[in-house]
Amino acid sequence: MGERPDGVRLLALARASLLDEILPTLPDEIGFGARLIANAMAIAARELESGTAPRQAEREALARLYGEDKEGLPGLAETETLDEALQRLTWRLSADIRGGRRDGDPEIFAILVAGTQARLSIANPRALSGGEHNA
Repeated sequence: MGERPDGVRLLALARASLLDEILPTLPDEIGFGARLIANAMAIAARELESGTAPRQAEREALARLYGEDKEGLPGLAETETLDEALQRLTWRLSADIRGGRRDGDPEIFAILVAGTQARLSIANPRALSGGEHNA
């Protein structure tokens, strides 16, 4: 029995069909919407492919920043999901930045740059290389 394609492969196949077969047959006034759908499909495929690694790396960087990178410390409880921990730590960082408590901190700058690059690698990887700004 042959291998079944995974979600990333299915999205790539559907996107290729949309762009190569369907888009050329559409009137110009709805072609823009079809290209938006194709871009969304590409973003979804990259997000599936990257898994939780980018969010995990950001959470680990923030946990180190706030001294929560050791077993048993707050925020690393088994009951807190990755997204919950990341949201809590991001809110804490946001409050620190708004309060001026992290002005000029190179560690904060590095965390923010890494997080932005990780999100861009999914949403618009060409922006990282200075290329075209479409997904």
